Amino acid sequence: MNLKGNLPKRTAFMLVLSVLFLGAGCSGLGGNATFSMQEAASYAKTLLATYSSPSVSVALVENGVVQWAQAFGEIDKRSGRAPTPETMFGIGSTSKMIATTAAMILVDRGLVSLDLPFATYVNDFSMQSPEAADITVRMLLNHSSGFPGTEYRGSVLTARNPGYVDSVLETLAGSHLKHAPGDMNIYCNDGFTLVDRLVSSVTGTDYVTFVHDEIFAPLGMTHSRFPTGPFPAGSYAPQFNADGSPKPQEYNNTFASGGLYSTPSDLCRLLAMFANGGELGGVRVLSEAAVQAMGVDQTIGKFRMCVTKGVRYGLGWDTVVQPGVELAGRTAWAKDGETGVYGSCVLVIPDLKLGAAVTGVSGIKSSQATALAEHVILAALVERGLLGSMPTVLPETPKERAQTPDLSAYLPGFYASTGGLLRMEQDAQGNLSIHMRSGGGWTPYLEGLSYRVNGYFSSDGDPNTEFAFAEGRGMRYAMNRAAGASRLYQDETPMVQKIGPGTPLSAAWTSRLSRTWLLVNMPPIFYTLGATWYPCLALEALPELPGLIFAKPQSKETYYLVRPESDTFAAMGITIPAGGGRDQNELVVTDVGGEEWMRFGSYRFRPLETVPVLSADVARDIEIGAAGDGEWLRLDPGVSGATLTVAPEGDAFRWMLFDASFTCVADSDARGTEPLPGAPLGGYLHLMGDAGARFRVTLAAAEK
Repeated sequence: MNLKGNLPKRTAFMLVLSVLFLGAGCSGLGGNATFSMQEAASYAKTLLATYSSPSVSVALVENGVVQWAQAFGEIDKRSGRAPTPETMFGIGSTSKMIATTAAMILVDRGLVSLDLPFATYVNDFSMQSPEAADITVRMLLNHSSGFPGTEYRGSVLTARNPGYVDSVLETLAGSHLKHAPGDMNIYCNDGFTLVDRLVSSVTGTDYVTFVHDEIFAPLGMTHSRFPTGPFPAGSYAPQFNADGSPKPQEYNNTFASGGLYSTPSDLCRLLAMFANGGELGGVRVLSEAAVQAMGVDQTIGKFRMCVTKGVRYGLGWDTVVQPGVELAGRTAWAKDGETGVYGSCVLVIPDLKLGAAVTGVSGIKSSQATALAEHVILAALVERGLLGSMPTVLPETPKERAQTPDLSAYLPGFYASTGGLLRMEQDAQGNLSIHMRSGGGWTPYLEGLSYRVNGYFSSDGDPNTEFAFAEGRGMRYAMNRAAGASRLYQDETPMVQKIGPGTPLSAAWTSRLSRTWLLVNMPPIFYTLGATWYPCLALEALPELPGLIFAKPQSKETYYLVRPESDTFAAMGITIPAGGGRDQNELVVTDVGGEEWMRFGSYRFRPLETVPVLSADVARDIEIGAAGDGEWLRLDPGVSGATLTVAPEGDAFRWMLFDASFTCVADSDARGTEPLPGAPLGGYLHLMGDAGARFRVTLAAAEK
């Protein structure tokens, strides 16, 4: 995760009340709302252009009836074909509301208790931490299990991965907890993924079938699907390549935590069920008690550093006190979701039986989807006379400066979140500056932040992005209070944790700092295409922070703190409630044929220095071994102007070509398998496939 992505940015546009009401051509019109097509079209164009998104879809529900549903943009760039309200979008983590509903159905039927251990129902669950036996079903649903975070390997692919849940259980079996069960709430996908196994273990029915029969069918959610196979062309909104061609369908195999495709209208039926105490159209899905339990704040009594309105987890819900709707004096529940392709949000005011759902693709991320859902609801409240006017955006007036207190316990200091590393310090005037570790150095991020009378640092140019410092349980944190994407309110979260020197590194760890490892166990059908993928793991130590190691997988700009506890094991390095401490991994050194290999979570890496060289004019036959690990070849650095030919055998395969700095220059998923002239000097070829897949590789030299 890129820390920079966690920090607030100013939204480029503001929603206008009048554009939210649509007229002719809408689906499911009812009630007494009046809609303007012209204004809606104008808004949609602004939205799509601002965020470079091809399409977005919105719906509003009241009293169990979808009042308005409309989609905007294109789902075929070459023909200009527009989406409809029946066009499906991936909804990412909003899928967790379906998983929670499934779990609560089992609770209603007396098959599951929220407060009994998960292992009561799933006998193949285990971890390296003995206290994992205490993890309850409730903890899976409120993000307090203590799991490391997310099993990304094998999750988002270009095809179905039926073994994904098994792989999550396997990875957890080799992992420790990052905090005691139930101690704090840290966003965790794997907890919800295991609801899939909970359902199948308790009922004997697979998760997809159970959800269809017990949720989709009773609620009439006829346009909600899990990606168990290819969707018909035109039935879903795709992401596009630069030439206008659609990218492959995203198979998010995290069905229970993030894999559902749906429409805002279908999601509004789910919201209507919640708002009506568990029943819709005379069909009861959940008991009133189950729905009420889902809306109870699960962060009360846990370590949380601050009361965050946007992260007030219910069961499944991200918040049961949605801050945008709170401006209208109403209590709303909300859940958003995001994948590499899609963004979504659902929001409901239970006592008014009013809700909204938003889905979008590409540039429409969860924050933008949430901002739109907020405005749809607020506009509906204004129209119904329940709110005098739309809330105004936050003023941009800087607060009065104040004398900086003694912050020597916090500044100067180094601070970490998942994947990010900051240096914070004060200048001679007491102003705060923040630098980000990037490119092997420290890059200015924010500077000249003055201390204000409210106890926060902020700049005159962006007074609604504020920072403060606090201590809890002997740990020190930097807190971030920032405007939501709608710019209607601020919310505060613990952002980063102060870190300090550790025990001096052993000779074994020191020897690993100058080496590089290459990823070997990525499924060949992973979704990401070439240019955005970095296949290396490097370890870095900083002279300013002796005794600590930063693992750098996924990109050159990530810094995952790990703390060595032996010569072959380094533990997860930080504990931050809410989102700043999510998705961490342990680092384990293993011996494979006399070589040091690295395991970071479930990702396995081999040493770069032992990769064999592919010499010129010598054909090599490569076979993927029984473990399914990919093979690497280094192109002869003494050969230039060469033609590389990769001839695959078997059904499943993929090759990727990297230059000497591991920038991908060709990907068989993107360009086919024809000969590739001009292979890079000293580049690397990565071959992936099922066990037994074979490749013949030839590097033909034009000159030496």
